[in-house]
Amino acid sequence: MKRTRARGRPRRYGKMCLMSQPSQQDKVTAELRRAIAAGEFAPGSFLPSSRVLAPRFGVVRNTLMAGIATLVEDGLVESLPKRGYRVVGTPSAFEVVWTQGGQLLPAGEEQLGHGEELRAEVRQAPGAVAHLLQGPDGMTVTVRSTVHRHGGAPWALREFFTPRSVADVARRLLEPEAVDEERLLAEHGMGQDGVRSCWSTRGATADEARVLKSGPAPVHFIQRTGFHEGEPVFCELTVVRADRVHLSRSVGTPPEMPEP
Repeated sequence: MKRTRARGRPRRYGKMCLMSQPSQQDKVTAELRRAIAAGEFAPGSFLPSSRVLAPRFGVVRNTLMAGIATLVEDGLVESLPKRGYRVVGTPSAFEVVWTQGGQLLPAGEEQLGHGEELRAEVRQAPGAVAHLLQGPDGMTVTVRSTVHRHGGAPWALREFFTPRSVADVARRLLEPEAVDEERLLAEHGMGQDGVRSCWSTRGATADEARVLKSGPAPVHFIQRTGFHEGEPVFCELTVVRADRVHLSRSVGTPPEMPEP
């Protein structure tokens, strides 16, 4: 009796399964990334059409477009409707100072600024945040999140958490408006008299990579907790693109570094 193959199943020859290879998309992304870094496609120029690029990489158009989409997410390429894909290029790195209080400041600036895409919401705290705020799992917190940019490209994602009881006193924390949170807490009698900071480096989560357009680049992760009379009144979590910043820290009044 002749056997028929069920529809939708891949045909197998021995142990080999003839299916599409996800690595082809990664190959397109990696090759285009290298070409951009090498200057083959200069910032401001447009990528060649799919009719040109698909044969170059030996892939079908859908695979090519998926590979380019990753570069769009990473911020190396921008999609312009009816025009094509324009190369943005790799954003330049810059100096960021880690102050003695644990804050991050672009060199030469006195404050971090309020960033963009500011959001304020009330929700349950992630386990790590509840631990830093010394509260129970699932405690209610206010979180203010913002994205910081330099040279038009994102470099840091900041989240500022406070217990809901603190936000009920300093109610401007509940509003999506620019405000110096630590100064506001001080104005309401909850100024910090102690701070604990912790710095580590790890891979970005999918959401962090999407917001920071960091692709596979690692990120710095900074935890900072402020205390008033021994009780935590806020915790600040900042994720920084490690490939975009040169970190520095000084003590005392050292002379300025000469221009390179």
